[in-house]
Amino acid sequence: MEPGLLIRGLGILLLAAGIGPGPALAGGTRSAKASAVRLSPSPGPASSVDAPAVVEKMVNVGPVDLFFRIYEGGEPTIILESGGGMDSGEWTSFGPCLARATGARVVSYDRAGFGRSGLPDTPYDLAQETDWLWMAIEKLGLGKDLVLAGHSYGGLLLRHEAATHPGAVRGLVFIDPFTVEFVDALGLDYCNQRDGLGKLPKLTAEEYAKLGKQEKADLRMGGYPNGNLAAKCDLLRPLAIPKGIPTRVITSGRTWMREDEMTAWRQAHERFAASIAGAKLIVAAESDHMIPERQPDLVIKAIADVIAEGKARK
Repeated sequence: MEPGLLIRGLGILLLAAGIGPGPALAGGTRSAKASAVRLSPSPGPASSVDAPAVVEKMVNVGPVDLFFRIYEGGEPTIILESGGGMDSGEWTSFGPCLARATGARVVSYDRAGFGRSGLPDTPYDLAQETDWLWMAIEKLGLGKDLVLAGHSYGGLLLRHEAATHPGAVRGLVFIDPFTVEFVDALGLDYCNQRDGLGKLPKLTAEEYAKLGKQEKADLRMGGYPNGNLAAKCDLLRPLAIPKGIPTRVITSGRTWMREDEMTAWRQAHERFAASIAGAKLIVAAESDHMIPERQPDLVIKAIADVIAEGKARK
């Protein structure tokens, strides 16, 4: 199968992997290394003096082992959810910078099938995936005083995590999140039929067998072969972000989709932010979808602000 055909088929759920109207949609491939964050101005490699200690662990959650990278620090613990199709490599440079800026413990991880984590042989289930995360962080002794930050598809997962574990979450930062509101605005049929949004590729058994672990994980996430976007939206639509959790929703200021889709994307963020008591909408004026890369300082400030707001409410 030609490189890039799979990626084009999976569409928006992989946008955090650097896909948009650029080379990837034209047939290129994505790389976690290509999305390494550079702060502006770039701090360069962290010195041994100011670099936070890093612990890497594999945590078994039953059918799969999940890989975790922990930058040591104090409370609260910040959990970073990568964008669709990406792993903890999205935060390789950002994580230690965030830990230094906030003094907090920062945790990134590879979701099932991605990076160093194992690929389950079970169908994708969003509720199960977030349950695995929670099982793992409790095994790590980190199941309380959490600030969750999620990019793109990671923001969709935050919605479930916050709603199902309200007592543990102290702050939320949604970074250009993929939302139910966006799907509802365009319509499920539209999303599932449009290349670059939700349309899945059609593969023969032989083609599928030749795919690597990453590509199979991508397909599993998208609910291959029939898709699971409707099931995800049905699960999340009735859930509300609990009151009292400081929240920021960061939306991209630069166009990276078709104009009509971009309008729906931004309006969806406005509606989502308005549905959360006390939430603040932030426009990343200099960024396309890759806000953690384009304006990492803005993301760090938003996370620091929800931490400070949470402490002030105690």
